[in-house]
Amino acid sequence: MGLPTDAIIGIQLPNIVENILTILGVMRAEMIAVPLPLLWRRAETIEALGRIGVKALITCSHVGTFHHADLALHLAAELFSVRYVCAFGQNLPDGVVPFDDLIAADASDPAAPYDCERKGNASSHVAAVTFDTCEGSIVPVARNHSELLAGGLAVLLESRLSPEANILSALAPASFAGISVTLLPWLLSGGTLILHHPFEPDILARQRQNHRCGAVIVPGPVAFALPETSIFADTAQL
Repeated sequence: MGLPTDAIIGIQLPNIVENILTILGVMRAEMIAVPLPLLWRRAETIEALGRIGVKALITCSHVGTFHHADLALHLAAELFSVRYVCAFGQNLPDGVVPFDDLIAADASDPAAPYDCERKGNASSHVAAVTFDTCEGSIVPVARNHSELLAGGLAVLLESRLSPEANILSALAPASFAGISVTLLPWLLSGGTLILHHPFEPDILARQRQNHRCGAVIVPGPVAFALPETSIFADTAQL
């Protein structure tokens, strides 16, 4: 797209696979990934992105029956800094750059490996921007590579994940917490990440059994409810 290094890219995707691949791709291109919660309203998204000078938005065609690509175009119209709106999915509106072919299994003529050397300590460069809420206001927080690694390493050590562990996650990496407990422990452990979306307890249990997962990551409210079920009754067999 011709965007410069350190361009800020907003990412709002319901599909966890596309979400993770997009975050990793943006970071690999030495741009700054900005994962956005899917349930943010238009006003919240404009408030958050208006503070950081986002250069592009990456979303999808629809979320259920809602036309999310149209929403992204409206956001871009209100954010002067946005130069591109990109999306996964079919029947995209005019002005949206299609991304489906980038992750197609039979994609032809792949781009050459990206190679760009950064000056100074590469780990000190901003890798992502996440958001906190303070006194009713959304506050962007820049996270460099070292901070992301520290967050993931803390989770990895506390969870006692074994090397090359199979990790089953139902949590989208749309926040610093989501990145720290899902994306980074997988990368640091050298294991296999199995993704679950949308949440269905029986399917989650079958995935855990079929892939012999040593760790399961779910949202907090779900975690408190799981002991009341029997879907993990055979945990001792793993």
